[in-house]
Amino acid sequence: MHSNFLHRYDYRRRLSEADLLDFIEGDWGKLAEAQKSAIEEMGEYMAARSSLPKIFIRLFAYNGTGQSFAAGELAWVNAVGDTNLPPEVQYYRAVKANQGITPSSDNPAYWQPLTTDPRSTIVRDFAVDIALYRVVPANSPVEIASQFRQFYDDAIAWCKVYMKNERPTQLPQEPPGDRGILIAGGKVKPGNDRQDSRGNDYKGW
Repeated sequence: MHSNFLHRYDYRRRLSEADLLDFIEGDWGKLAEAQKSAIEEMGEYMAARSSLPKIFIRLFAYNGTGQSFAAGELAWVNAVGDTNLPPEVQYYRAVKANQGITPSSDNPAYWQPLTTDPRSTIVRDFAVDIALYRVVPANSPVEIASQFRQFYDDAIAWCKVYMKNERPTQLPQEPPGDRGILIAGGKVKPGNDRQDSRGNDYKGW
């Protein structure tokens, strides 16, 4: 599925960015791969009940380089420019197709500010836990490794309960024919998840 379902600030609930950088040895590509793996693993369970493109939604980082967006696409920006201050992530939905127009409440003809994160909080947080487990350094102290193993186990336990229809949910539910199935490379089938051809894929950090 989409490596851009998560963004760098989602990891704050578990680690500071400095600690996260230690985990991944300064290589954001490692985290991007861990994210893809985490989302694919969760999807193998969740596809039993839900359409995966509706769960693991596309979420693009606005980078100020003249990106183009289609109507309905979602973008996030860090409203705090000073990297020494805690980030303030804001989310927007494109009202209509545009190019190079900054997501902002000052541009209501093009962007709708969202009052909350458009993703499922529990799915987001469990995806973070699984991704972090993937990048725990091999030389970590036993207590650190055990803690992140427990986070991973809790996430997978939730996925298994979800798969068995044993937990009420507000997540989108679909008949079997409409559910996406994750395959190698993080793509979906037989869903109708189009590939972006306008340079809008979120490449990383």
